[in-house]
Amino acid sequence: MRLSWAFNLITFTSGFTFFSFIFLVPLYAREELGLSLTATGFVVAASSIAVILFSPVWGALTDRFGRKREVLALGYALFALVSALHAFAESLPVLVLLRFLQGAAFATNPLLTALFADLFGKDAARRFGGFSAANALGWGLGSLISGVLADWVGIRGVFPLVAGLPLLSTTLLLLVVREPARAHPHTHPHPHAPGHLSASGSPAASPVASAPTALPKVPRKLFYLYATIFARHSAAVALWAMFPLYLRAFVESRGAIGAVNGINMIVQPLFMVILGRWAEGKDRRSMLRMVLWGILGTIVTFGVYATAQGIVQILVGQLMIALAWSAIFIGLNLYIMEAAPPGTRGRAFGYLQSSLTGAAALGPLLGGTLADALGIRGMIWVVAALMATSLPFLWKLMALDRRERPGPEAASPEPRTAAKEPAGCGCPGSGK
Repeated sequence: MRLSWAFNLITFTSGFTFFSFIFLVPLYAREELGLSLTATGFVVAASSIAVILFSPVWGALTDRFGRKREVLALGYALFALVSALHAFAESLPVLVLLRFLQGAAFATNPLLTALFADLFGKDAARRFGGFSAANALGWGLGSLISGVLADWVGIRGVFPLVAGLPLLSTTLLLLVVREPARAHPHTHPHPHAPGHLSASGSPAASPVASAPTALPKVPRKLFYLYATIFARHSAAVALWAMFPLYLRAFVESRGAIGAVNGINMIVQPLFMVILGRWAEGKDRRSMLRMVLWGILGTIVTFGVYATAQGIVQILVGQLMIALAWSAIFIGLNLYIMEAAPPGTRGRAFGYLQSSLTGAAALGPLLGGTLADALGIRGMIWVVAALMATSLPFLWKLMALDRRERPGPEAASPEPRTAAKEPAGCGCPGSGK
Protein backbone atom coordinates (compact mmCIF):
# COMPACT_ATOMS: atom_id res chain seq x y z
CA MET A 1 0.00 0.00 0.00
CA ARG A 2 2.83 2.40 0.86
CA LEU A 3 4.53 1.70 -2.48
CA SER A 4 1.30 2.20 -4.41
CA TRP A 5 0.72 5.58 -2.78
CA ALA A 6 4.32 6.58 -3.53
CA PHE A 7 3.85 5.85 -7.23
CA ASN A 8 0.55 7.69 -7.32
CA LEU A 9 2.12 10.72 -5.65
CA ILE A 10 5.10 10.67 -8.02
CA THR A 11 2.91 10.59 -11.12
CA PHE A 12 0.60 13.23 -9.60
CA THR A 13 3.42 15.70 -8.92
CA SER A 14 5.05 15.19 -12.32
CA GLY A 15 1.69 15.71 -14.03
CA PHE A 16 0.95 18.78 -11.91
CA THR A 17 4.20 20.54 -12.83
CA PHE A 18 4.19 19.53 -16.49
CA PHE A 19 0.66 20.72 -17.14
CA SER A 20 1.22 23.92 -15.19
CA PHE A 21 3.81 24.80 -17.82
CA ILE A 22 1.62 23.64 -20.71
CA PHE A 23 -1.06 26.00 -19.42
CA LEU A 24 1.10 28.98 -18.45
CA VAL A 25 3.68 29.10 -21.25
CA PRO A 26 1.25 30.12 -24.05
CA LEU A 27 -0.15 32.90 -21.84
CA TYR A 28 3.35 34.01 -20.86
CA ALA A 29 4.64 34.01 -24.44
CA ARG A 30 1.61 35.82 -25.84
CA GLU A 31 0.67 38.27 -23.07
CA GLU A 32 3.99 39.08 -21.37
CA LEU A 33 6.53 38.66 -24.17
CA GLY A 34 4.17 39.80 -26.93
CA LEU A 35 4.90 36.90 -29.30
CA SER A 36 2.71 36.04 -32.29
CA LEU A 37 0.52 32.94 -32.24
CA THR A 38 2.96 31.23 -34.61
CA ALA A 39 5.94 32.03 -32.35
CA THR A 40 3.93 30.93 -29.32
CA GLY A 41 3.30 27.61 -31.03
CA PHE A 42 7.03 27.22 -31.61
CA VAL A 43 7.76 27.85 -27.92
CA VAL A 44 5.19 25.24 -26.88
CA ALA A 45 6.66 22.75 -29.37
CA ALA A 46 10.28 23.09 -28.21
CA SER A 47 9.98 20.77 -25.20
CA SER A 48 8.23 18.13 -27.29
CA ILE A 49 11.02 18.16 -29.85
CA ALA A 50 13.46 17.33 -27.05
CA VAL A 51 11.25 14.50 -25.79
CA ILE A 52 11.17 13.03 -29.30
CA LEU A 53 14.94 12.94 -29.36
CA PHE A 54 15.55 11.62 -25.86
CA SER A 55 12.67 9.22 -25.02
CA PRO A 56 13.83 6.30 -27.19
CA VAL A 57 17.35 6.76 -25.86
CA TRP A 58 16.24 6.47 -22.23
CA GLY A 59 14.00 3.52 -23.11
CA ALA A 60 16.73 1.60 -24.93
CA LEU A 61 19.30 2.25 -22.20
CA THR A 62 17.05 0.98 -19.44
CA ASP A 63 15.93 -2.04 -21.50
CA ARG A 64 19.61 -2.97 -21.75
CA PHE A 65 21.07 -1.85 -18.43
CA GLY A 66 18.16 -1.34 -16.02
CA ARG A 67 18.53 1.46 -13.43
CA LYS A 68 15.11 2.96 -14.14
CA ARG A 69 14.86 4.40 -10.64
CA GLU A 70 18.15 6.29 -10.80
CA VAL A 71 17.49 7.64 -14.30
CA LEU A 72 14.03 8.83 -13.24
CA ALA A 73 15.37 10.53 -10.11
CA LEU A 74 17.99 12.38 -12.14
CA GLY A 75 15.45 13.36 -14.77
CA TYR A 76 13.02 14.82 -12.24
CA ALA A 77 15.80 16.76 -10.49
CA LEU A 78 16.95 18.32 -13.77
CA PHE A 79 13.34 19.01 -14.72
CA ALA A 80 12.86 20.95 -11.47
CA LEU A 81 15.99 23.03 -12.03
CA VAL A 82 15.23 23.98 -15.63
CA SER A 83 11.57 24.70 -14.80
CA ALA A 84 12.58 27.18 -12.11
CA LEU A 85 14.87 28.98 -14.56
CA HIS A 86 11.84 29.87 -16.72
CA ALA A 87 11.31 32.81 -14.36
CA PHE A 88 14.35 34.48 -15.97
CA ALA A 89 13.27 33.98 -19.61
CA GLU A 90 12.78 37.40 -21.16
CA SER A 91 13.29 36.66 -24.87
CA LEU A 92 12.19 34.12 -27.46
CA PRO A 93 15.60 32.35 -27.79
CA VAL A 94 16.02 31.91 -24.04
CA LEU A 95 12.47 30.64 -23.60
CA VAL A 96 12.88 28.15 -26.47
CA LEU A 97 16.19 26.88 -25.01
CA LEU A 98 14.69 26.35 -21.56
CA ARG A 99 11.68 24.57 -23.02
CA PHE A 100 14.02 22.24 -24.95
CA LEU A 101 16.06 21.40 -21.84
CA GLN A 102 12.86 20.88 -19.87
CA GLY A 103 11.69 18.35 -22.43
CA ALA A 104 15.02 16.50 -22.44
CA ALA A 105 14.77 16.03 -18.66
CA PHE A 106 11.09 15.06 -18.74
CA ALA A 107 11.76 12.46 -21.45
CA THR A 108 12.63 10.06 -18.61
CA ASN A 109 9.02 10.14 -17.35
CA PRO A 110 7.71 7.12 -19.36
CA LEU A 111 10.18 4.98 -17.41
CA LEU A 112 7.97 5.47 -14.37
CA THR A 113 5.39 3.07 -15.77
CA ALA A 114 8.11 0.55 -16.62
CA LEU A 115 9.26 0.64 -13.00
CA PHE A 116 5.63 0.52 -11.86
CA ALA A 117 5.08 -2.77 -13.71
CA ASP A 118 8.42 -4.22 -12.58
CA LEU A 119 7.43 -3.76 -8.95
CA PHE A 120 3.72 -4.66 -9.10
CA GLY A 121 4.01 -7.57 -11.53
CA LYS A 122 0.70 -9.40 -11.87
CA ASP A 123 -1.14 -6.59 -10.04
CA ALA A 124 0.07 -3.90 -12.47
CA ALA A 125 -2.99 -4.01 -14.75
CA ARG A 126 -5.38 -3.92 -11.79
CA ARG A 127 -3.63 -0.86 -10.34
CA PHE A 128 -3.17 0.91 -13.66
CA GLY A 129 -6.51 2.75 -13.59
CA GLY A 130 -5.69 4.39 -10.24
CA PHE A 131 -2.14 5.16 -11.34
CA SER A 132 -3.42 6.84 -14.53
CA ALA A 133 -6.09 8.70 -12.57
CA ALA A 134 -3.47 10.20 -10.23
CA ASN A 135 -1.57 11.55 -13.24
CA ALA A 136 -4.72 13.05 -14.77
CA LEU A 137 -5.67 14.65 -11.46
CA GLY A 138 -2.22 16.24 -11.29
CA TRP A 139 -2.73 17.69 -14.76
CA GLY A 140 -6.13 19.12 -13.85
CA LEU A 141 -5.10 20.63 -10.54
CA GLY A 142 -1.90 21.95 -12.13
CA SER A 143 -3.97 24.04 -14.51
CA LEU A 144 -6.41 25.19 -11.84
CA ILE A 145 -3.92 26.07 -9.08
CA SER A 146 -1.29 27.62 -11.36
CA GLY A 147 -3.99 29.85 -12.84
CA VAL A 148 -5.05 31.06 -9.40
CA LEU A 149 -1.42 31.62 -8.39
CA ALA A 150 -0.77 33.56 -11.60
CA ASP A 151 -3.53 36.02 -10.64
CA TRP A 152 -1.78 36.57 -7.28
CA VAL A 153 1.96 36.56 -8.06
CA GLY A 154 2.12 36.71 -11.86
CA ILE A 155 3.14 33.95 -14.25
CA ARG A 156 6.84 34.58 -13.70
CA GLY A 157 6.38 34.05 -9.95
CA VAL A 158 4.53 30.76 -10.44
CA PHE A 159 7.36 29.04 -12.34
CA PRO A 160 9.70 28.48 -9.35
CA LEU A 161 6.78 27.60 -7.06
CA VAL A 162 5.56 24.66 -9.12
CA ALA A 163 9.12 23.67 -10.12
CA GLY A 164 9.80 22.40 -6.61
CA LEU A 165 7.31 19.52 -6.88
CA PRO A 166 9.48 17.22 -9.05
CA LEU A 167 12.04 17.26 -6.21
CA LEU A 168 9.42 15.45 -4.11
CA SER A 169 9.26 12.81 -6.85
CA THR A 170 13.05 12.45 -6.73
CA THR A 171 12.95 12.05 -2.93
CA LEU A 172 10.23 9.39 -3.05
CA LEU A 173 12.08 7.44 -5.73
CA LEU A 174 15.29 7.36 -3.71
CA LEU A 175 13.78 6.73 -0.26
CA VAL A 176 10.68 4.60 -0.86
CA VAL A 177 11.04 2.83 -4.21
CA ARG A 178 13.44 -0.07 -4.57
CA GLU A 179 14.06 -1.41 -8.07
CA PRO A 180 14.03 -5.23 -8.10
CA ALA A 181 17.25 -7.06 -8.90
CA ARG A 182 17.15 -8.88 -12.18
CA ALA A 183 19.38 -10.88 -14.47
CA HIS A 184 20.64 -9.04 -17.50
CA PRO A 185 17.84 -9.49 -20.07
CA HIS A 186 20.13 -9.66 -23.09
CA THR A 187 22.46 -12.54 -22.21
CA HIS A 188 21.92 -16.28 -22.21
CA PRO A 189 23.96 -19.11 -20.74
CA HIS A 190 26.58 -20.61 -23.00
CA PRO A 191 26.23 -24.43 -23.20
CA HIS A 192 29.40 -24.72 -21.12
CA ALA A 193 28.68 -21.96 -18.62
CA PRO A 194 28.90 -22.82 -14.89
CA GLY A 195 25.78 -24.57 -13.70
CA HIS A 196 24.55 -25.39 -17.21
CA LEU A 197 23.62 -29.03 -17.79
CA SER A 198 24.98 -30.88 -20.75
CA ALA A 199 22.76 -32.92 -23.08
CA SER A 200 23.34 -35.94 -20.85
CA GLY A 201 22.07 -34.08 -17.82
CA SER A 202 25.46 -33.74 -16.14
CA PRO A 203 27.01 -30.39 -15.26
CA ALA A 204 28.99 -28.81 -18.05
CA ALA A 205 32.69 -29.04 -17.59
CA SER A 206 34.15 -25.70 -18.55
CA PRO A 207 32.95 -22.25 -17.58
CA VAL A 208 32.55 -19.74 -20.41
CA ALA A 209 31.17 -16.21 -20.14
CA SER A 210 27.59 -15.59 -21.20
CA ALA A 211 27.14 -14.65 -24.84
CA PRO A 212 25.23 -11.49 -25.71
CA THR A 213 22.13 -11.70 -27.89
CA ALA A 214 20.33 -9.11 -29.97
CA LEU A 215 17.46 -7.16 -28.47
CA PRO A 216 14.05 -8.62 -29.40
CA LYS A 217 12.15 -6.48 -31.87
CA VAL A 218 9.06 -4.41 -31.21
CA PRO A 219 6.18 -5.94 -33.26
CA ARG A 220 5.84 -4.10 -36.58
CA LYS A 221 2.07 -3.87 -36.30
CA LEU A 222 2.43 -1.53 -33.32
CA PHE A 223 3.68 1.15 -35.70
CA TYR A 224 0.14 1.39 -37.10
CA LEU A 225 -0.96 2.29 -33.58
CA TYR A 226 1.82 4.86 -33.28
CA ALA A 227 0.73 6.39 -36.61
CA THR A 228 -2.87 6.48 -35.37
CA ILE A 229 -1.90 8.31 -32.20
CA PHE A 230 0.45 10.67 -34.03
CA ALA A 231 -2.26 11.77 -36.48
CA ARG A 232 -4.91 12.10 -33.77
CA HIS A 233 -2.69 13.90 -31.33
CA SER A 234 -1.17 16.32 -33.86
CA ALA A 235 -4.65 17.66 -34.55
CA ALA A 236 -5.57 17.67 -30.86
CA VAL A 237 -2.47 19.51 -29.66
CA ALA A 238 -2.98 22.15 -32.36
CA LEU A 239 -6.03 23.19 -30.35
CA TRP A 240 -4.63 22.61 -26.85
CA ALA A 241 -1.65 24.89 -27.54
CA MET A 242 -4.08 27.73 -28.27
CA PHE A 243 -6.84 26.71 -25.88
CA PRO A 244 -5.92 28.99 -22.93
CA LEU A 245 -5.92 31.90 -25.39
CA TYR A 246 -9.27 30.77 -26.85
CA LEU A 247 -10.79 30.75 -23.37
CA ARG A 248 -10.05 34.48 -23.11
CA ALA A 249 -13.21 34.98 -25.20
CA PHE A 250 -15.33 33.34 -22.47
CA VAL A 251 -13.66 34.17 -19.12
CA GLU A 252 -11.34 36.94 -17.96
CA SER A 253 -9.12 35.97 -15.02
CA ARG A 254 -6.25 33.50 -15.31
CA GLY A 255 -7.70 31.56 -12.39
CA ALA A 256 -10.98 31.08 -14.26
CA ILE A 257 -9.12 30.11 -17.43
CA GLY A 258 -7.12 27.58 -15.42
CA ALA A 259 -10.26 26.14 -13.86
CA VAL A 260 -12.05 25.69 -17.19
CA ASN A 261 -8.90 24.37 -18.85
CA GLY A 262 -8.34 21.88 -16.03
CA ILE A 263 -11.88 20.53 -15.60
CA ASN A 264 -11.19 17.97 -18.30
CA MET A 265 -8.27 16.55 -16.31
CA ILE A 266 -10.03 16.73 -12.98
CA VAL A 267 -12.86 14.45 -14.14
CA GLN A 268 -10.60 12.11 -16.11
CA PRO A 269 -9.65 10.06 -13.01
CA LEU A 270 -13.26 8.94 -12.62
CA PHE A 271 -13.50 7.89 -16.27
CA MET A 272 -10.09 6.21 -16.20
CA VAL A 273 -10.87 4.15 -13.12
CA ILE A 274 -14.22 3.05 -14.56
CA LEU A 275 -12.77 2.21 -17.97
CA GLY A 276 -9.73 0.55 -16.41
CA ARG A 277 -11.95 -1.75 -14.36
CA TRP A 278 -14.12 -2.47 -17.39
CA ALA A 279 -11.04 -3.33 -19.46
CA GLU A 280 -9.81 -6.01 -17.03
CA GLY A 281 -10.01 -9.38 -18.77
CA LYS A 282 -10.92 -7.90 -22.16
CA ASP A 283 -9.00 -8.96 -25.27
CA ARG A 284 -6.84 -6.76 -27.47
CA ARG A 285 -9.60 -6.12 -29.99
CA SER A 286 -11.68 -4.53 -27.26
CA MET A 287 -8.75 -2.22 -26.48
CA LEU A 288 -8.61 -1.08 -30.10
CA ARG A 289 -12.35 -0.45 -30.14
CA MET A 290 -11.87 1.81 -27.12
CA VAL A 291 -9.29 3.79 -29.10
CA LEU A 292 -11.65 4.02 -32.09
CA TRP A 293 -14.59 5.35 -30.10
CA GLY A 294 -12.29 7.79 -28.32
CA ILE A 295 -11.08 9.26 -31.63
CA LEU A 296 -14.61 9.60 -32.99
CA GLY A 297 -15.69 11.23 -29.74
CA THR A 298 -12.81 13.72 -29.98
CA ILE A 299 -13.84 14.79 -33.50
CA VAL A 300 -17.41 15.43 -32.32
CA THR A 301 -16.14 17.35 -29.29
CA PHE A 302 -14.06 19.69 -31.45
CA GLY A 303 -17.26 20.62 -33.26
CA VAL A 304 -18.74 21.51 -29.88
CA TYR A 305 -15.78 23.80 -29.14
CA ALA A 306 -15.89 25.48 -32.55
CA THR A 307 -19.60 26.34 -32.26
CA ALA A 308 -19.48 27.44 -28.60
CA GLN A 309 -21.31 30.67 -27.82
CA GLY A 310 -20.84 30.57 -24.07
CA ILE A 311 -18.93 28.96 -21.25
CA VAL A 312 -21.56 26.24 -20.67
CA GLN A 313 -20.92 24.74 -24.10
CA ILE A 314 -17.17 24.81 -23.44
CA LEU A 315 -17.70 22.96 -20.15
CA VAL A 316 -19.80 20.31 -21.90
CA GLY A 317 -16.98 19.87 -24.37
CA GLN A 318 -14.49 19.46 -21.55
CA LEU A 319 -16.51 16.60 -20.08
CA MET A 320 -16.81 14.98 -23.51
CA ILE A 321 -13.09 15.20 -24.22
CA ALA A 322 -12.29 13.76 -20.78
CA LEU A 323 -14.30 10.63 -21.61
CA ALA A 324 -12.89 10.38 -25.14
CA TRP A 325 -9.25 10.69 -24.08
CA SER A 326 -9.71 8.28 -21.17
CA ALA A 327 -10.93 5.62 -23.61
CA ILE A 328 -7.98 6.23 -25.94
CA PHE A 329 -5.43 6.28 -23.13
CA ILE A 330 -6.56 3.11 -21.37
CA GLY A 331 -7.08 1.25 -24.64
CA LEU A 332 -3.74 2.02 -26.25
CA ASN A 333 -1.65 1.42 -23.11
CA LEU A 334 -3.21 -1.95 -22.31
CA TYR A 335 -2.99 -2.98 -25.96
CA ILE A 336 0.75 -2.27 -26.06
CA MET A 337 1.27 -4.04 -22.75
CA GLU A 338 -0.22 -7.22 -24.24
CA ALA A 339 1.15 -6.94 -27.78
CA ALA A 340 4.77 -6.03 -26.93
CA PRO A 341 6.84 -9.08 -25.85
CA PRO A 342 9.07 -8.99 -22.77
CA GLY A 343 12.32 -7.20 -23.45
CA THR A 344 10.70 -4.75 -25.88
CA ARG A 345 8.32 -2.76 -23.71
CA GLY A 346 10.73 -0.02 -22.73
CA ARG A 347 11.20 0.70 -26.42
CA ALA A 348 7.54 0.08 -27.27
CA PHE A 349 6.46 2.75 -24.80
CA GLY A 350 9.38 4.92 -25.85
CA TYR A 351 8.06 4.83 -29.42
CA LEU A 352 4.59 5.67 -28.13
CA GLN A 353 6.05 8.58 -26.21
CA SER A 354 7.85 9.71 -29.36
CA SER A 355 4.66 9.56 -31.42
CA LEU A 356 2.81 11.57 -28.80
CA THR A 357 5.54 14.12 -28.43
CA GLY A 358 6.14 14.24 -32.17
CA ALA A 359 2.51 15.24 -32.39
CA ALA A 360 3.03 17.65 -29.50
CA ALA A 361 5.84 19.26 -31.54
CA LEU A 362 3.90 19.48 -34.81
CA GLY A 363 0.54 20.40 -33.26
CA PRO A 364 1.49 23.78 -31.75
CA LEU A 365 3.20 24.85 -34.97
CA LEU A 366 0.12 23.83 -36.94
CA GLY A 367 -2.28 25.44 -34.46
CA GLY A 368 -0.37 28.71 -34.20
CA THR A 369 0.00 29.09 -37.97
CA LEU A 370 -3.64 28.24 -38.69
CA ALA A 371 -4.87 30.48 -35.86
CA ASP A 372 -2.90 33.42 -37.24
CA ALA A 373 -4.41 32.77 -40.69
CA LEU A 374 -7.99 31.71 -39.87
CA GLY A 375 -8.60 32.68 -36.25
CA ILE A 376 -8.83 30.10 -33.50
CA ARG A 377 -12.38 29.00 -34.39
CA GLY A 378 -11.38 28.41 -38.00
CA MET A 379 -8.33 26.48 -36.85
CA ILE A 380 -10.51 24.16 -34.74
CA TRP A 381 -12.63 23.17 -37.75
CA VAL A 382 -9.53 22.40 -39.83
CA VAL A 383 -7.82 20.25 -37.19
CA ALA A 384 -11.07 18.36 -36.51
CA ALA A 385 -11.05 17.34 -40.16
CA LEU A 386 -7.36 16.46 -40.02
CA MET A 387 -7.97 14.18 -37.05
CA ALA A 388 -9.92 11.82 -39.31
CA THR A 389 -6.63 10.89 -41.00
CA SER A 390 -5.84 8.76 -37.95
CA LEU A 391 -8.64 6.31 -38.70
CA PRO A 392 -7.17 4.39 -41.69
CA PHE A 393 -4.11 3.43 -39.61
CA LEU A 394 -6.29 2.17 -36.77
CA TRP A 395 -8.54 0.20 -39.12
CA LYS A 396 -5.45 -1.45 -40.64
CA LEU A 397 -4.26 -2.52 -37.18
CA MET A 398 -7.71 -3.86 -36.32
CA ALA A 399 -7.67 -5.89 -39.55
CA LEU A 400 -4.23 -7.31 -38.71
CA ASP A 401 -5.44 -8.28 -35.25
CA ARG A 402 -8.47 -10.07 -36.69
CA ARG A 403 -6.26 -12.09 -39.04
CA GLU A 404 -4.02 -13.30 -36.24
CA ARG A 405 -4.74 -16.87 -35.21
CA PRO A 406 -6.21 -16.86 -31.67
CA GLY A 407 -3.80 -18.37 -29.18
CA PRO A 408 -3.22 -18.36 -25.42
CA GLU A 409 -2.02 -14.77 -25.56
CA ALA A 410 -5.10 -13.51 -27.41
CA ALA A 411 -7.56 -15.69 -25.54
CA SER A 412 -6.46 -14.89 -22.02
CA PRO A 413 -5.71 -11.71 -20.13
CA GLU A 414 -2.85 -13.49 -18.37
CA PRO A 415 0.00 -11.84 -20.32
CA ARG A 416 -1.24 -8.42 -19.29
CA THR A 417 -1.70 -9.26 -15.63
CA ALA A 418 1.60 -11.13 -15.47
CA ALA A 419 3.61 -8.53 -17.32
CA LYS A 420 6.67 -7.27 -15.55
CA GLU A 421 7.32 -4.34 -17.86
CA PRO A 422 5.49 -1.11 -18.60
CA ALA A 423 1.79 -1.10 -17.74
CA GLY A 424 1.28 2.22 -19.39
CA CYS A 425 2.77 5.25 -20.94
CA GLY A 426 2.29 8.03 -18.38
CA CYS A 427 2.91 10.20 -21.38
CA PRO A 428 3.39 13.77 -21.28
CA GLY A 429 1.33 15.78 -23.61
CA SER A 430 -1.27 13.03 -23.69
CA GLY A 431 -3.80 14.28 -21.28
CA LYS A 432 -6.44 15.49 -23.75
